[in-house]
Amino acid sequence: MKNHILGFCLLTATLFSTPTNAQDWEKRHAFAKAYFGAGAYYMPTLNPGTVLGVDGNLQSFEKAAFMTPAVNIGATHFWGHADFYVSITTTDITFGENAIENNYRLGTFTGLRLYPYPTEVGKVRPYVGYAFSPYRYKQVNASGEEFKHTAVKSMYNAGLAYQLPSAYITLEYGRTANPSFDTYLSRTQTGSDAFPASMFQLGVNFAIETTSPSASPMNKKANEVFAASNADGLFVAAGPSSAFPIQSSSFVTDSRPYLDDMSMPIIFPDFAAGYHFTKSDFIVAAASRRTIQKRSAFNYTSRLQRQSLNIEGYKFLFDYHGFVPYLGAGIGRENLELTRTEFGNDLDPVTEQIWSPNIVFGWDIRPSVKGDWWILRTNLRYYPTLQLDLAEGALSQQHLEFNFIQLVVYPQRLQKIMKGF
Repeated sequence: MKNHILGFCLLTATLFSTPTNAQDWEKRHAFAKAYFGAGAYYMPTLNPGTVLGVDGNLQSFEKAAFMTPAVNIGATHFWGHADFYVSITTTDITFGENAIENNYRLGTFTGLRLYPYPTEVGKVRPYVGYAFSPYRYKQVNASGEEFKHTAVKSMYNAGLAYQLPSAYITLEYGRTANPSFDTYLSRTQTGSDAFPASMFQLGVNFAIETTSPSASPMNKKANEVFAASNADGLFVAAGPSSAFPIQSSSFVTDSRPYLDDMSMPIIFPDFAAGYHFTKSDFIVAAASRRTIQKRSAFNYTSRLQRQSLNIEGYKFLFDYHGFVPYLGAGIGRENLELTRTEFGNDLDPVTEQIWSPNIVFGWDIRPSVKGDWWILRTNLRYYPTLQLDLAEGALSQQHLEFNFIQLVVYPQRLQKIMKGF
């Protein structure tokens, strides 16, 4: 899965790897069209589950189909040839009763749709796509003990899209890669299960116009002024972020394999402030995040809290019609705190403060070239060495943080624009 996620990021960068004339305003503003909408994922058939009966024997049971509503945020790029999106799932709706308490939870899908023929108003267009998301399964056995399993899975899909003047509708079929996994029915006994292998998706999305105002004479003048020097580069930023575990934890795999190894941290806010050396297109910034990762199974619970302050520098590489990728590095001051309970007894807490290097990359969406007082930024950070060491093994924090949409505001630029320079 690590290779799939990194491959998705590499594909994104490769698609935009040819610089063009960034001053072609008309072509620049037609390059990407943002949208916001709603949708749903429907899972008609599920793999039978296995449970440990009161007599100690393994028993099979059927699961009820379910649907998951979602909130969609994305944008079509390359003048309608590609669609990059996130689909944030919400509460599941179950169709029928479950004899054994269980549920699936699909996380946020991050995906790409490719159109051989560009989307066009009044036309139906076929597409193929790829998306990845954390999948989680929870099951409660006869004695009330629960088991959870989380994995980041790939989904390959194909579908049809219909474009209206202000709406964008998708209907697709998706297949999950390698859906099978083992369930722990007790601390020592296992069974077999699988995530939903097939699903259908319907999305109804509405266009959001954010780029046309940047073609105004005022914004063109702002672009000339701010691009000419490294002044007026102060910025503040905030946005929601998630973290995808990349590396297994030896503490779990070697000492407590019944725990959810790849448990996803709770979605968290990412705050940043820094300085953009605009003429050089180089940024120095500080970013603060607080993540919480929980695990629980068979009378054992753990909560790992991480407070991170990261100092980083990164350079923008090129400008492809407003898509401006960057690459850099940073170092974080990490405060890790682990609390645990087993059979109702509190175990000794573990705390550690360490420095950890990371790689940072992502992209800006710039309506003008360098003159916007606000933009949308995507940040990704990868920590190749971060972990909390325990006597029984290590708890990995080698996560890929994914801050898909961050609002960045330049107060000095805004002040000058409001004063008319």
